[in-house]
Parts: sequence; structure tokens; C-alpha cells
Amino acid sequence: MKTLEEVRKEIKWGEVYTLEDFAEIVNYGGFIPYDGIGYFHDGEKETKISVWGDWEPEEVENFPYVCWYNK
Repeated sequence: MKTLEEVRKEIKWGEVYTLEDFAEIVNYGGFIPYDGIGYFHDGEKETKISVWGDWEPEEVENFPYVCWYNK
């Protein structure tokens, strides 16, 4: 699995967060759907699973990172 730093180097236009950090930012109102879009990253590649989708926590707990793209 790639480290956070390795994934950050691959993403040219967005930011990468750990799942825990991203969840904390959202819980404090730092990101809302109007701000942009995020996709889960499985440690090897970015998925097409939106962070704003209708999923259960156990469905995404194996994704260590979130790739975030501001509008």
C-alpha cells in the first residue's frame, strides 16, 4: 500500500487526506458537498466512489485515503 506522501505526489489537482482526517474536517463543517468532490483511494488507486454517496461506514473502512477536489 502506498503512503500518504506517495499518493499526494500522484494527485496533481487535488489534496489527499487520511480517511480519519477527512471525516473530522467534514464533522466540523470544513467540507460540504457544495465545496467540491472527494473520492476514496484504496491505497493503490483512486476509486470512483464519492465521499458524498449513500454508503455505510463498513463499506468504506478499507479505504485509507480521500482525494479531494475543490470546485
